[in-house]
Amino acid sequence: MIMLHTVKKVQYLEEYKIKLSFDDKSVKIVDLEKMLKNAKHMFLPLKDMDYFKQVKCDGTTIIWPNGVDLCPDVLYKLGKSVKQPIRKSNKTAISSGRRRKSRVKA
Repeated sequence: MIMLHTVKKVQYLEEYKIKLSFDDKSVKIVDLEKMLKNAKHMFLPLKDMDYFKQVKCDGTTIIWPNGVDLCPDVLYKLGKSVKQPIRKSNKTAISSGRRRKSRVKA
């Protein structure tokens, strides 16, 4: 089965780590340090931390100013899932449908 993922958001974290949000609502941390260790040609500028931080999302994947992009499916596989906090509802649940009066003992 072929999975086709798209990156919807990218956030630089630290070193060569980025946080990616995908179209299936998953969020993953991807560390590209090992990939860039032996970087050559167009990937060489990405070793410079200031340049690496210029990563952007084009709505499909991540890109850098020199045109380097990475396959979103590869990024998805490389990434480690981040658990998203569950958003609480602003509604207060009342089990019986009526509020209890608080009793004050004197």
